[in-house]
Amino acid sequence: MNSTNQKKEEEEEDDPYNERIEKTGCFKENEALQLCFYDTKDWRQCTKEMKAFRDCFTKNKNNAGSQELLNSK
Repeated sequence: MNSTNQKKEEEEEDDPYNERIEKTGCFKENEALQLCFYDTKDWRQCTKEMKAFRDCFTKNKNNAGSQELLNSK
């Protein structure tokens, strides 16, 4: 792995948003939503992924990661 890829990977690992999403228990759903938007460039085509993330987040809204995200606004 070259140093540019390694640096990018380290930055992604240290991203506080990603850390908070992982704590919610909805990382997989969030990743699917992000990939859908990346592929389509249109949120309207990602309603299934958005609903899955919203449902997961709502289900887990009392865990520490979800509370941290809600309070970060």
